[in-house]
Amino acid sequence: MGELAWIRELADRVRSEIHRTIVGMDEAIDSLLIALLVQGHVLIEGVPGLAKTYLVRAFAGTLNLSFKRIQFTNDLLPSDILGGVIYDRRTGEFVFRPGPIFANVILADEINRGAPRTQSALLEAMQEFQVTVEGKTHPLPRPFMVVATQNPIELEGTYPLPEAELDRFLIRVIVTYPSREEEMEILKLKHRIGEDIEAERITEREAVLKAIDAVKEVKVDEDVLGYMVDVARETRRLPEALMGASTRAVVALLYAVKAWAALQGRGHAIPDDVKYVAPMVLNHRIIVRGPGTAGAGGASDKLIREKVLSRLEAPK
Repeated sequence: MGELAWIRELADRVRSEIHRTIVGMDEAIDSLLIALLVQGHVLIEGVPGLAKTYLVRAFAGTLNLSFKRIQFTNDLLPSDILGGVIYDRRTGEFVFRPGPIFANVILADEINRGAPRTQSALLEAMQEFQVTVEGKTHPLPRPFMVVATQNPIELEGTYPLPEAELDRFLIRVIVTYPSREEEMEILKLKHRIGEDIEAERITEREAVLKAIDAVKEVKVDEDVLGYMVDVARETRRLPEALMGASTRAVVALLYAVKAWAALQGRGHAIPDDVKYVAPMVLNHRIIVRGPGTAGAGGASDKLIREKVLSRLEAPK
């Protein structure tokens, strides 16, 4: 299995534990593991009722990481997320009261329902792992990741994320309806446990931090680096694409590839790693021409899989 077999074994245990509560959603679970290992963030799109919130809660609980859920609404203020300075009458001093952003795993539920000013309050936290309130900087706990959800159907009264903010998410994953067999398994599970989350803690925060440090040492040969660059450049040449992947997108692809290689128990990346993670990393960074397709995810995801990866020959 390679020199990072322990990371693969840990990931397999996490998946097994989550599947005690969550049926299916394998790609979404993979995306959470990838993002966690490189301190990235995930945007999950899907209609209501597909267990997106359940998944993130089970994920955080399995890893023994602190979890906070922030429900975005149009009247949510930045201070409701970051916290604020209040006057303590007992001491006669102003003290900082942390907001819900101070946790290891943040669920930003229905992020597109928050006003742009509130959405932008997450930018510093997501990029620099700190927040600034009243001129004072406060570091966020490690590890730290934001998992945002949004409903791609009900868009009235929402505020679509601008491209610059979408780019802060390492991965966007599209959650669809389960198959008939999966839906039967869900009913059996709910019949047995109801709304309880059965996922148990299987590791500690220190092991997660150790895995994050180990991923930094994953080797990527120049041929594989060139393959990633070619994939990104090809998206810019497609007639269907109004805007292709940026240089920042290629950097994000590199991080995700290293994480996926580690999750396979390897200390080096291979072209198949690029093929698996590229649609997840690039789908929200490409704008497809035509009405109703920009930002939809599904159109650009299909474009990458069928027209980019299929026409580029991977290095041996």
